[in-house]
Amino acid sequence: MLDEVRTVSDYLKLYGSSLAEKITKEAEPLFNPGDEWDEKMHTLLRKPFPAQGDVIMGVVKALEKQNSIIIVGECGAGKSLISIASTYISSNGGRPPRVLIMVPGHLILKLRREVIQTIPDAKTHIIRTLKDVMAIDTAHPNKVPEYYIISKDKAKLSYRWVPAVVKNSSGYRCPQCHELITNDDGIPVDFAYFKKAKRFCPNCRSALWQADNKKLRRFAISEYIKKYMKNFYDFCIFDEVHELKGGSTAQGNAFGALSSAAKKTIALTGTLVGGYSSNFHYINFRLNPKRMKDEDIGYHQLSKWVSRYGVLERITRHYEDEDNRCSKGKKSRTVLREKPGLSPAVFSRHLLSSSVFLRLEDISVNLPPLSEEVVQVKMDEELEEAYKELENKLASVMRAELQRGSKKLLSVYLINLLAYPDSPFECKSITQDRDGVEVLIAVPQSLLKSKIYNKERQLIKLVKEEKSQNRKVFVYCQYTGTRDMTGRLKEILSNEGLKVEVLKSTVTPEKREEWIAEKVKQGVDVIIANPKLVETGLDLYDFPTLIFFQTGYSIFTLRQASRRSWRIGQKKPVKVYYLFYQDTMQEKALQLMGSKLEASLAIEGKFTEEGLVALTSGEDMTTALAKALVDGLETEGVEQIWRKINEKNQPQKTISLTEEEPRGEDKVAIKEEKVKEDPNKTVVIEFTKFISRKKKQIERVEVKASELEQVLEERGQSAQLSLF
Repeated sequence: MLDEVRTVSDYLKLYGSSLAEKITKEAEPLFNPGDEWDEKMHTLLRKPFPAQGDVIMGVVKALEKQNSIIIVGECGAGKSLISIASTYISSNGGRPPRVLIMVPGHLILKLRREVIQTIPDAKTHIIRTLKDVMAIDTAHPNKVPEYYIISKDKAKLSYRWVPAVVKNSSGYRCPQCHELITNDDGIPVDFAYFKKAKRFCPNCRSALWQADNKKLRRFAISEYIKKYMKNFYDFCIFDEVHELKGGSTAQGNAFGALSSAAKKTIALTGTLVGGYSSNFHYINFRLNPKRMKDEDIGYHQLSKWVSRYGVLERITRHYEDEDNRCSKGKKSRTVLREKPGLSPAVFSRHLLSSSVFLRLEDISVNLPPLSEEVVQVKMDEELEEAYKELENKLASVMRAELQRGSKKLLSVYLINLLAYPDSPFECKSITQDRDGVEVLIAVPQSLLKSKIYNKERQLIKLVKEEKSQNRKVFVYCQYTGTRDMTGRLKEILSNEGLKVEVLKSTVTPEKREEWIAEKVKQGVDVIIANPKLVETGLDLYDFPTLIFFQTGYSIFTLRQASRRSWRIGQKKPVKVYYLFYQDTMQEKALQLMGSKLEASLAIEGKFTEEGLVALTSGEDMTTALAKALVDGLETEGVEQIWRKINEKNQPQKTISLTEEEPRGEDKVAIKEEKVKEDPNKTVVIEFTKFISRKKKQIERVEVKASELEQVLEERGQSAQLSLF
């Protein structure tokens, strides 16, 4: 039988049912969908969707047995509602909960509004300064639920620091153990090494930095709560926890301090893992230190975690040494470097028992259609010639750099090739620092700025089409610094009679939601912004059409920004367009991001064979794009790749089949003509078995529409079509 197994799909077809049966027996869920909800659920001011309510109960049950939980949900799945409601419904020793919520700065007012709209009699407080925290009466018991909201930027703010090392004739030493501080080659480091970041002694782990008493004297709010308000908060909620993954960053340390100070912790994210296994190490340790210690992995043992759950590359370089000039001896140095990739064992050992996964399609059957389209644009003739000349020059330099094993300037080359087709005017020379000397690499041709180029014409066409259908458009521009295109696009679109505004980073995070709402009231047709400004938390209901004029090559920024409009509550069909110039680095970037998205979908449970392979692959986007520039790109066309992703993102259709239903209603046979429309469509059958009048068991079976009759015949049952 094993001879028939060639792929993961083959294996699952043969043994999937046996594996599922074994998991069902050994992994008893804390809460089954369909079980009775807590009575307090019905007192919420906002009624959650059935799937949200089930997740809330799952979180409540989990926190009765453990101290932390991670809610991994797609953008718009209601993670904030779920976390807030979970703290309210939790028994919490019979007392109303005190909850601290740390969110990105632009979500403070939104979170406050959500609490007021969801929790009965809730009191909300916004923490902006240390004085706000010190004014809290910790001895006074609360009679109603209390929610304290703080931005992650305010929580982290502390004093300035300076290096703290001892210098002697041999170099800089640790002030505690007097160990000489050296680099990987055993060479003593210079003082600049200590100024770049907070360093710790590799021998005794003492801090090699101290407070700067000549600068601003300030105590971090997170550290104050950890030191003086231990266990004051019953729950601590961290939104967008993937942004707090750093082991020694200020935001990461604030996350660790507040998590250790609260009794229970709830972490929220839509993109838990950013490609590298190290992304999850510190998050996991701050949430589940005992589990990590049980595996004999310490907080500072990142390399041990990566070697067990990640992908390591061993690089050995051989070079001649002065002592071996007259002999055959050589020296060598071996370096271990982490590459992208994550072992699936992370899910079974660290995520299954401490995470809840939720997709938009689980929540609402009323989500509007979502269409994503890549729009290929042919370059203007003079632009194509100028681009090819620049590409050839950079490709030859890139090839030489990669052969030397250097990746130092990859991003510089790639950004130039990604951005040049959109802004081929007033170009600066591209240079490279080689041993302190600036070497000229290329001088891009500067083309006419007064001309409107083909990609801009395509943007005008799309926006006008949407305007004619009374649809507002949000346009994303990735490069808004030295290559800022927002002003040019505003002028071009305004000249076509459209009302256009640009959202800039100077609009403070807290005011961005209000700023967008005000522009909508004023009748704006188009808003242009960097996707980073809206990628988390902001709802763009008024903009059912999103256009990526530029995409960059960050998969997670693209995914977050592309879902700002497709959310619960959206009434109009959502369209997302990705514009790119044909035969350029822009096309290669979209091809690679499409293939890498298979791994992201696998994390959320949409497993495919390609996704499993991508999950453990060791190629980062920057290196992959560099190789695409030098050697070409062997993958499917960009249209085919994104067509597949678009199909995977569409909600699956669910057929509900009930066994032994007490009400005795007749079941209606499936309308066969609907199935025949698309025999390859994936459908999910829910077999619901009532164990008692209040308890039922649900089994889900995923099949192709063409196989539906066979499955029902084997079960000896008919079914009712609930959504198709």
